[in-house]
Amino acid sequence: MDDKQRVGLEAAKAVKEGMVVGLGTGSTATFFLRELARRIKEENLSVQCVASSFACSLLAKAEGVSLLSADQTDRIDLYVDGADEVSPEKGLIKGRGAAMVGEKLLAEACGKFIVIVDQGKLVEKLGRKFPVPVEIMPAAVSLVRPGIEALGGKPALRLAPGGKDGPVVTDNGNLILDVTFPADPDWHALDAGLNALPGVVGHGLFLRYAKKSTVLVGHPGGVRVLA
Repeated sequence: MDDKQRVGLEAAKAVKEGMVVGLGTGSTATFFLRELARRIKEENLSVQCVASSFACSLLAKAEGVSLLSADQTDRIDLYVDGADEVSPEKGLIKGRGAAMVGEKLLAEACGKFIVIVDQGKLVEKLGRKFPVPVEIMPAAVSLVRPGIEALGGKPALRLAPGGKDGPVVTDNGNLILDVTFPADPDWHALDAGLNALPGVVGHGLFLRYAKKSTVLVGHPGGVRVLA
């Protein structure tokens, strides 16, 4: 069992009868979803689930997990998802899977947020390993760049992998700028600054959810909890 699987299985233990559960996107979140699907089938666990992305919804359906759309509920009891970086203050960078807008919707709505990661995702300070993904309207690429640069960022349009021509397109039909910032900026000021730019739909800084977050860190000896 690898570290991602350990935390996925551990997080699934937190799901209780009758909950509305937000399903994250990505390789670590996949282990959680599959274990949740097993519990639903084998333990007759009754829960309702909301997917954070189209890819997540496809996987949920393949695993036999029924879904609500986001507009069918006014609460998320528990949201479980991975992260690309986790700081000691439980600030997160998310969005390598291009699903950060849907993920942030669930993080905002949930009562409890369980973040599941392996040790490699822990950083002393954010931005040391990954840029900040910023989702933008396609028509706004040229107009948004100067605003991001004025905040100190260096934006690069994310291109599709695997030989596909052109940029990555999100579930919402938008594009992504991966933005690097100088070392140790004021992340809270950048959060607000990015939110204020017209044409920006959302971004991968998750800074305001620390109080309701529990971070589960997988390692060869088990799972460590950062409450």
